[in-house]
Amino acid sequence: MELDKDTIFVLTREDVIECFQEMGISEETITDDVLRVVRKGVDNGLECWSMVVKEAITIALKN
Repeated sequence: MELDKDTIFVLTREDVIECFQEMGISEETITDDVLRVVRKGVDNGLECWSMVVKEAITIALKN
């Protein structure tokens, strides 16, 4: 997927399904309800996204 210049990060349904597969979880387990709960968890986990971005900036500037 190609991102436009204004987009920094995108997490798609396919990305999440790939994570399930990497974890050895069967596709039958991946329902819309499960994906909805995963999305909520990711949303909650990214509440401090600005801290993550600032750390990435710091690391990028050190390189």
